[in-house]
Amino acid sequence: MNQPIIRFLTTKNYKNLHLDPSVNLNNLNIFIGSNGSGKSNFISCLKFLKDCLIAMPDENRGVSSFEDAISKFGGDKILDVNVESPAKVSIAYCFSQINQTGNPQKDSAILDFKLYIDRQKVRASLSEEYLYGGEDLQETSSSKQPFYYYELHERELGQGFLYVNNSPGQESTQVQLLDNIPTNSLGLLTIPILLENSQFPPEDTRPVYKIRRKLIELISKWQFYNANNMNLNLIRTVEPKIGGSDIYLSASGDNLPLVLENLSHNIDFEDSLNEAMKSILPKTRRLRPVRSGRLSLTVEWHFEGIKEAFYLNEMSDGTVRMLCWATILHSPLLPSLIVIDEPELGLHVSWMPILAEWIKKAATKTQIIITTHSPDLLDHFTDRLENVLCFYPENRTHFSVKSLSKELLEPKLEEGWELGDLYRVGDPSIGGWPW
Repeated sequence: MNQPIIRFLTTKNYKNLHLDPSVNLNNLNIFIGSNGSGKSNFISCLKFLKDCLIAMPDENRGVSSFEDAISKFGGDKILDVNVESPAKVSIAYCFSQINQTGNPQKDSAILDFKLYIDRQKVRASLSEEYLYGGEDLQETSSSKQPFYYYELHERELGQGFLYVNNSPGQESTQVQLLDNIPTNSLGLLTIPILLENSQFPPEDTRPVYKIRRKLIELISKWQFYNANNMNLNLIRTVEPKIGGSDIYLSASGDNLPLVLENLSHNIDFEDSLNEAMKSILPKTRRLRPVRSGRLSLTVEWHFEGIKEAFYLNEMSDGTVRMLCWATILHSPLLPSLIVIDEPELGLHVSWMPILAEWIKKAATKTQIIITTHSPDLLDHFTDRLENVLCFYPENRTHFSVKSLSKELLEPKLEEGWELGDLYRVGDPSIGGWPW
């Protein structure tokens, strides 16, 4: 694994989730916590950033991608109910580089912005935006100051500064004043337009272009899945047209045959997927996408000793779900981030160790976030306690996040307890229960 990941997320005044100080994320992250503890809110912050950068604006309604994203995010409802309006909601995303050994290196960049929320006017808008970097920006004791790529809207809406000839290890020597900065779009998108008439040569503004391109490319590949939103009826019945370029399964799963077709050109993937399906249905001989009519695709499932192929509309709900997770997690073209909400839904308990191994293996190649309420799945992450993050109540209305402590749990693990066992009985050292 050698690509940027989300190292940490910091929030202030955002709903019920208090992430200041933040907690480090890893390549593998298992979220546990009671319903309403902030797991979905955390994921919504990630979805919001992707929507801001890749969602198509609705030009017919005059709605920008940022405005559409903040509407999906919750608009003025994202402000903590205990904070008096108007106020600002702060969200900062830190992107780190991970080397091939899986150890965090120097932070690449932090994208930090503030949203102005006014409940009375039902208004949520962009207030400030910063892109900066540094050696370890989470360590407040560090004497080194971060280097800034840009600061937007800080002193006055519509104005900002781009720091020219600025890159890690250099100090800013020149500043480009920016005017007429849109407030309905992230600066990460609009910087190229703002610099069309820059007084500085292209080589001096290259650092911000480079980090901007890298971040947008990374974020655009994030993929989000929720087991509740997988449309099993569509997966079974829809026959997508041949010719699409899909390599990632859609949120509903309805493009499954097309994704399998496009990935099957990789022989290793075809073998890997068939072995994965044999692990849940040992009589599996081969699974493959085939043409249905002239221009459509469907999926055939062949079993040993049976001449006729089976189709997805003949397979159980759990089997279809496992095929979807296998397609996502065994892909040779993994997204830069995979988020799966409650993948255990509808699955037989005997498949939990298989699913856990798929997740662990994929996490050696990309970053993964899993949320779960399943003790049976958690049992198989007992060996990865450092990757389990518990969302716990700070007080009656706010939640924070902590990593599980191997030292604290060691005595119970030596007695033969597994992580799921402790979760089942509501052990306070694990957390994750509503009481």
